[in-house]
Amino acid sequence: MWIFGGNRRRQFEQMTRPLLKPLYQTALRLTRQTEWAEDLTQDTLIRAYERFHLFTPGTNFRAWLFTILTHIYLNDCERARRRPSLVSLHNSGDSAEEWDFPSQSLLDDPQAALLTNLLPEHLQEALDSLPEEFRITVILVDIEDMNYQEVATALGVPVGTVRSRLSRGRGILRKLLSKIVSLMLV
Repeated sequence: MWIFGGNRRRQFEQMTRPLLKPLYQTALRLTRQTEWAEDLTQDTLIRAYERFHLFTPGTNFRAWLFTILTHIYLNDCERARRRPSLVSLHNSGDSAEEWDFPSQSLLDDPQAALLTNLLPEHLQEALDSLPEEFRITVILVDIEDMNYQEVATALGVPVGTVRSRLSRGRGILRKLLSKIVSLMLV
């Protein structure tokens, strides 16, 4: 059991170090963008360190950290929905040009593809095509091995909602993957 004292930073680093790779991989699966995943991971670690004194020793640190990651991700998504995706730049006196700054997709980023190549390509594509609420739930339960209660806490929903989303997400995945398999057999 940890006793938080003067070695707070060292204790945080020891507890966090083994979770850095899974934390980043989950961020990458959620965002599908390397820069956003890096920012999300960093924001998660900063927020966790700032609130480390609130962590209850003896409880599941991994679940606590992934809950923070999930909350930051959902907040980022909400902010992004409110932000326009097209930016217009007008030069005075010159012809106005419209510049589109698309976000970098995981599919266009070889580094991200390499880092997330832990899942077979068809499964990753099917997972990426899931509606957001199902995708997050499937990632947290089936890939990150979080239990239903941990996911419910992370998402701020009842356990029954987690079960429902997981069931529906898995059902959609099953249909998508069966179509892919049938096409491969033809």
